[in-house]
Amino acid sequence: MSREHFDVVQAKLATNRGFARRNNTAHRYLLRALVSCGCCGLACTGRAVNGRNLYYLCNGKGHSTFSHRATPCSARYTPARQLDDVVWADLCALLSEPEPLAIAVARAHGGAWLPQDLLARRETLCRGRGHLHQQLERLTDAYLHAIIPLDEYERRRRDLEQRVQALSAQEDQLRDETARRQHLAGVTASLEAFRARVQGGLAQADFEQRRQLVMLLVDRVVVTGAEVEIRYVLPTSPDSEHVRFCQLRKDYFEDPV
Repeated sequence: MSREHFDVVQAKLATNRGFARRNNTAHRYLLRALVSCGCCGLACTGRAVNGRNLYYLCNGKGHSTFSHRATPCSARYTPARQLDDVVWADLCALLSEPEPLAIAVARAHGGAWLPQDLLARRETLCRGRGHLHQQLERLTDAYLHAIIPLDEYERRRRDLEQRVQALSAQEDQLRDETARRQHLAGVTASLEAFRARVQGGLAQADFEQRRQLVMLLVDRVVVTGAEVEIRYVLPTSPDSEHVRFCQLRKDYFEDPV
């Protein structure tokens, strides 16, 4: 390769590095690499227009060679500062009170029962099982005293045994539910400790601190016209507070947009 060609290649590589998304640090975008277009599903990249107006621009608006779309996406430019402010305000609201976090965790786990409901249900199942065992004993006594014939005894015994098995299955489900609720209580307590620890510093957080918190808690921000959908990832243990969202969410690797 001639020196001239070598210099041209090096200049091109330097230009590519400068425009690479990961090196696009000329301007600060709070939601860098977290915004997706709700119209076409592609990711959005931070872009400065006229050197001062910052936007999140859908990659589907680019040339088809890069977007792999036959026609450009019709999504509008999203003002970066406005979107950053909306997401940060929502995140602060989420961390300001314990109730939204507790409700979100319970909804994610499908939990609707209260502890007293579980206890009452368990007592009801125990009484029902005891009553069925008494019926079995009385049925056996009736057969042994020749009060009922063998075929009727076997038929009624099978029916009672099936009811006992059904109650046993419900008790197994109840034990699983109780264990799940205990785990849920631990997760909720961990989230509350996390919320209480970071909530006091939200107002004084600088850009880098906000960026770190956003990277931890926000999975994706989907913008569709004027609508904004924020998909959160909540740290469920102290260890998960040090794990980036892309490692918490395995589906992020399967669907990178």
